[in-house]
Amino acid sequence: MRNNYFNQFSTYKETKEENNKVWVYTRVSSKEQFENNNSIGNQESAADVYAKKNGFNIVKTFGGTYESGKDDITRKEFLRLMSEVKKSKDKPHAILIYKMSRYSRSGGSAVGLVTELTDALGVHLIEVSTGKDTTTPRGMHEVLESLLDARKENIERLEITIPGMKRFVEQGNWFGVAPKGYSHYGPRVKNPKFIAAEQRIEINEEGELLKQAWNWKLKGDPDYLIIDRLNNLGLKMSKQAVSGMWRKPFYCGINTSSFLEGKAIKGHWKPIVSEKNFMIINERLKDNGNNGYQQSKKHEDRPLQGILTCDSCGSKITGYKAKKRYDYYKCQNKKCDSKDMNALDSRNQKGLNSLFAESLKEFKVRDEVKPLLMKQMALTIKRIEGDNASNHSRLIMNKDALTTKLKKLERNNALGDVPSDIYHEIKGEIMQDLYRLEEQIEYSQIEISNLNKKIEECVELTQNVSNIWSSSDYDNKVKLQKLMFPNGLSISPKNRQYRTNKVNLVFSSILDFKGDTEGQKKDASKKNLDASCLVAGIGLEPMTFGL
Repeated sequence: MRNNYFNQFSTYKETKEENNKVWVYTRVSSKEQFENNNSIGNQESAADVYAKKNGFNIVKTFGGTYESGKDDITRKEFLRLMSEVKKSKDKPHAILIYKMSRYSRSGGSAVGLVTELTDALGVHLIEVSTGKDTTTPRGMHEVLESLLDARKENIERLEITIPGMKRFVEQGNWFGVAPKGYSHYGPRVKNPKFIAAEQRIEINEEGELLKQAWNWKLKGDPDYLIIDRLNNLGLKMSKQAVSGMWRKPFYCGINTSSFLEGKAIKGHWKPIVSEKNFMIINERLKDNGNNGYQQSKKHEDRPLQGILTCDSCGSKITGYKAKKRYDYYKCQNKKCDSKDMNALDSRNQKGLNSLFAESLKEFKVRDEVKPLLMKQMALTIKRIEGDNASNHSRLIMNKDALTTKLKKLERNNALGDVPSDIYHEIKGEIMQDLYRLEEQIEYSQIEISNLNKKIEECVELTQNVSNIWSSSDYDNKVKLQKLMFPNGLSISPKNRQYRTNKVNLVFSSILDFKGDTEGQKKDASKKNLDASCLVAGIGLEPMTFGL
C-alpha cells in the first residue's frame, strides 16, 4: 500500500521505558501485627516476585514498621519516603506497594500525594497484589478509587469500634496500657500472667514506691531529689517521666480519655494519690510557672549559689570551678563591676561559705534571756493568729458557700434538672475551688499542739545553727538556707557582707529580741514583753518548726 510510504512522515513516536528502577514501601498498622503476623515479610516477598517477573530492579526499601495509615503527616517512614522521592536526582520509575491501603488510608490527602508523585515528579505507584498502576489514565483512576475505598473502609471500621470503646471507658475501664506503677490484667493483654476474664488494674511494687514520690512532692521536695530517692530504691525514672506523672489524673483514679469527649469520670482502679493532693500539687506547678523540675546539678562546694543575688546590680550570683580545684561565686551580669568571690577559704581571705557560717552565729542568744525570748515568740504567734483571724473567717465563709452550692447542684442533678455534661463541668470547678480553699485555710491558721515545747525545740536548734549548716551535706544546707531566708540573700562583692530583707519568723524573732536585750543597761529579766516588738513578724511565711 502506498500509505506505508507515508508512515515515515508520522509525528508519532513509540516511547520505550528505559528506567527499570523501583522502590518498595511496606507497613502494618499496629505493633501487634508487626510482631505476630509476618505481614511485612509477605509484602516484601510479593514485591520482589513482582519486580523480577516484570523486569524491575528494586534499589531502595522504605517502611518495614508499624504506622497508622489514617494520618500521613505522623508516619516517619512514609514522610522519609516522600522526602527522598522529592530530593532524589535519580528518581525511580515507580513505588511498589502490596495494596493501596498500605500506602495511605487518609482519602483526599492521599489522592493529592499521588497526583503530586505522578504529575510533578514523574514517579508512579504500582499495586503489587492486582497489578494496578498509574501509568495510564484508567489505571490512575483505579488507583485513586482504591485509595478512597481504603478511607471508606477505615471510617466504617471506626463507626463500629468507637462506640464500643466509648462504652467500655464510660463504665470506668481504662483503654490502653496502664501507666507506670500499675499492673494491667484483662482478656487481651500480651503477657500470659496478666490474662484475666475482666479488666483489673492493680497497684504493683513500683506503685508503692510512687506513693512515696507523691508524698515527697506534696511536701515540696524538688524533682531531682525525688528521682535520686526512687533510684536508690531501685526505680529509675527520667526527669521527663516524673514531671509528666504529676499531670496524669490517672494516678488519683480519674479517667480523662479522649473517648469521654472532655468529661472526666472516676475509674475502677485504686488511686495512688488523693484527688485533693493531686489538685494541690498541680496548682503549685501552675504557680511556679514551670514544669516542676528543678535542676539536679549540684555544686557541693557552692551551696549558696541558689539563693544569692548581687547587692550591686541585683542579678543572680552563679559560680564556676577554676583549674578543677578552686570554687568561685560570681555575678552573672557581665556588665557588673563586681569581682569574683572565693567560695572556700584561701591563704589571704575567708571564703563566702565560712563568712556565711559566721553570720549564722548571730542567731545565738544568751542562756539567761532564752525564757524571755520564748515568751515573746508565743505572744507574737498569737498576735499573727489574731491578724489572720479575719482572713481565716472569710475563707471559712467562702468554703461554706461553695459547699452549699455543691449540695444544691447535687440535688438538681438527682432531680434531673441539670444536663449530665453541665453537671460534671460545674462540679469539677466547685471541687477545685474547694480544695484550693482548704489549702489556704490550712496555711491561714497556725495549729500547734504544744506551743511551748515546739518553741523551745526551735530556740535550742538556733543555738547551734552555724555548726549544723557547716556539718550538713549539700541538700540539707540548701534546705536550711531556704528555711531561714525564704526570699534569699544578697551579698556585697566589695565588702563581702550578707544582707536580707526577710527572715523566717523564728530566726527574725531571735535577731530582734537579741538586739533589744543586749542594748539595754537594765537586767534583761525585767524587760516588758510586748507582742508588737517583733517588727518582722507580720507578712512572713507560715512558721516552720524544725528542719
